[in-house]
Amino acid sequence: ITQGTLTAANYNFAFVNGTLTITTSAPAIGYAQVASATPQSPTATVSVSYPAAQTAGDLNVVVVGWNDTTSAVQSVTDSAGNIYRRAIGPTVGTGLQQSIYYASNIAGGTNHVTVTFSRAATYPDIRVLEYRGVTSLDATAGAKGSSATASSGAATTTSANELIFGADTVATTNLKAGSGYTARIITSPDSDLAEDKTVKVTGSNSATATLGSAGPWVMQMVTFK
Repeated sequence: ITQGTLTAANYNFAFVNGTLTITTSAPAIGYAQVASATPQSPTATVSVSYPAAQTAGDLNVVVVGWNDTTSAVQSVTDSAGNIYRRAIGPTVGTGLQQSIYYASNIAGGTNHVTVTFSRAATYPDIRVLEYRGVTSLDATAGAKGSSATASSGAATTTSANELIFGADTVATTNLKAGSGYTARIITSPDSDLAEDKTVKVTGSNSATATLGSAGPWVMQMVTFK
């Protein structure tokens, strides 16, 4: 090459007047896939598989909701050997609990997640999601209530480009995601939600959802940069 520019895999190569310059650009934040498991009888161990092979370096988010206040999450693991950390929780509501876990810089390939409880949990609802372009946990917020609108409360991001992820566990149903959010899943038959949006500036955010009727809920928000 005598002169020109080549872009590949987030690296930019520029060769001008005999000088090679290499710069990097951050990959765009994006959603990859989602899956869920919703056993309808008390269950101590729940597994859910990602529908497609995962991409190395991505982020896994695991939402664990259940309808009792006596059992607890003992472990979150997966078949690829990724290490999960608790981002927030458990947030305990009226007969409901929820926690959110994550694994950064995951291994690629087929994968299934296993959540183990201390005892059989009532109506466990496990949602697993994969995202690209983010690795680090930033802000968190969580709240409980009983109404027709669920809200996590506010938290402030510290980085300009972030993924804002919200999830709830409800005693009634979810109708739609909060303003500005995309619903990635409303589970069946539990009707629990996972939603997300991306932001380009730092600031205060909260995760909300509109429910089908008033009733107990737990809503959490976590942000990743």
